Formats: sequence, structure tokens, C-alpha cells
Amino acid sequence: MSELATPVVTPEPMDAVNGEPAARHRTWFGTVWRSRNGRIGFILSALVVLGAIFGSLGVTPYPPDAQNFNASLKGISLAHVLGTDQFGRDVFSQILQALGVSLEIAGISVLIAGGIGTLGGIVAGFLGRWPSALIMRVTDVMFAIPAILLALAIVTALGPSIIDSSIAIGVGYIPIFVRVVRGPVLALREADFVRAGRVLGFSRSRLLFRHILPSVAGAVAVQTSLALAWAILAEASLSFLGLGPPPPTASLGEMVSESSSLASTAWWTLAGPSIAIIIAVIGFNFLGDGLRAAADPRSKTR
Repeated sequence: MSELATPVVTPEPMDAVNGEPAARHRTWFGTVWRSRNGRIGFILSALVVLGAIFGSLGVTPYPPDAQNFNASLKGISLAHVLGTDQFGRDVFSQILQALGVSLEIAGISVLIAGGIGTLGGIVAGFLGRWPSALIMRVTDVMFAIPAILLALAIVTALGPSIIDSSIAIGVGYIPIFVRVVRGPVLALREADFVRAGRVLGFSRSRLLFRHILPSVAGAVAVQTSLALAWAILAEASLSFLGLGPPPPTASLGEMVSESSSLASTAWWTLAGPSIAIIIAVIGFNFLGDGLRAAADPRSKTR
């Protein structure tokens, strides 16, 4: 009977945000690009990443550390698109190199926070009882300490370097990932497909990593983008206070700190790194909004 039955054609489901067929929004990139915030965030984030890659590879208009006292404190021109500093160094070249360092520290710190926090959230949400109580109590204690103060304490104890700064920043953001992941896992633990897996004899590790983890990947991706913005801002704050990577490693926060005294006479030395930090933070924040729309098409952000 089923082979001879006339197939029922159902209308294509409509997207809740734009009223367009949902099939057009099956890819994450398509949904992110259709979101205004997501589109802006993707473009700004791509520019930041490209600039960081060029800076890390040394593809800059001038050597970032090359000093030319005959060209010190020169304003914006065709030769120096963002001017020069008090030592005659090209500000734009320094920003590219500093972006590479900032993005490296942010990426490592988010990898630490995301890896440990996601695992902790899955364990706390799926196992329950004493593992959940232990993990959440530790998380509550860490939440009581501001992330920047915790980073200051850790980097002071470990010392200023790229790895130490990454660890200091990453540890402070672990509790956020724990809470972001634990909530969905608590709901998924009682879902029908998880119960069916238990009945079929699936192992706990298979349920966790093949069924539950992919279901929370959207929330983790959104939080990762937002955490990158926070990490870049935290790294700039540490460098501004002199606790970032030591010279000759360039840093956006250190550039802001050194040029703050020159703001009245050479404003471009302060404006360049400040605008770079703003673009990076806004870009990853907006990208997070676009990823949130892709993870949950029913949500519409301003």
C-alpha cells in the first residue's frame, strides 16, 4: 500500500525571520550573511584576521621595528597611511604585527576556555549529582572574581609572555562556557533521542560526543566568537598595564599606552591602535550575533 500511495507534497517551510523558504537558510554561512550584524561582523572579522596573518608573516609596508628618526611623528600621508611614532616607526606596520600577536593570544585563550569549559558543562549537565555540584560550585567561585582581576593575578604569577597571557585570560572565561553548555545539555539529557540511545545500549561516551556535543555546537560557536572579542580586549588591557608580551613583541595595548602621552601632538599614534581594537571587538561581537541567528533562526537581534 505504501508504495502505491500518492505522495503528499507539503509546502516548503518558511523562515521565521525573513519569511523566505527555510531551505535557503540551511547553511550557517548563508544565515550569517543574511543577518545585517552577521554580515558586518564577518567582513570586519575577516579584515582583522587577514591583517593578523599579514603581520605574523611579516608582510607589512615597512619593518615594524625599523626606526627612522628623520621621519619621527610624521602625520598621515601616502608614504605612511597611519603616520609614524616618536621613533619614526610606521604605525600601520606596527598595528599589523600587533594584530597577529593579539589574535594569537586570543585564539589560544579561547581554545583553553572553550575546551575545558565545554567539557565541564557537558559533564555537569549529563552526569548530574555530585559531579555537577562540584563543577558548578567551582564555577560560582570563579564567577565571583572579575575575569580581568583573575588574569592580572595569574599573569603576575606566571610572568609576561604570549603563552602565560593566554593561560591567564583563558582561565577567566572557563566558567562562561560551562554555564552556556550546561543548560542545553540538561534539556538534551531527557530528549527522546538520548533515551532511545540508552535503550539501544549506546555507551555514555557515544551519547556525549556523537549526539549531545553536536547539538550544543551552535551555542559553543556563538560563545567562541564573543569570547574572542573579550579576549582581545583583555589582552589589550594587560598590555596597557605593562603585563603583556615583553618588547620587542608589538601589542595594541602597549601601543595605546606609549602613545597616550602624544595624543595632543600626534593623535594618529593613539587613534590607529585604538581603532584596530574597536574594529576587532565589534567585528567578533557582530559575528556572534550572526552565528546566534544561524543557531536559532527564530531569534532576531538588533
